[in-house]
Amino acid sequence: MNLENRLNHLELKIRATILVVEVSFNTDNCIKKLGLDPTGIRESVCGTRSSLAEAISAALGIEPREFARQIKARANCGR
Repeated sequence: MNLENRLNHLELKIRATILVVEVSFNTDNCIKKLGLDPTGIRESVCGTRSSLAEAISAALGIEPREFARQIKARANCGR
C-alpha cells in the first residue's frame, strides 16, 4: 500500500469514529422559556427593524450588552 492510499485509509477510519451530534434548536421555545410571546417579539423586530436579541432584551428590561453577556455565560456553563 503506498503512502497516499494509507493516508486515505486512515482518514476514513477517523471519520467513522467522529460522531456528529445535531442539536435541534427552536428560537420560539427559548423565547417562551423566558416568559415572552414569540409572536409579539417577532412583530416588535419587524416594527423597529432591530435584531431579535435587541427585542428580547428590551422586553426583559435588560441592556442588549448585558443580555448578550448573560447568554454567553449561560452557554459556556453548559459545555
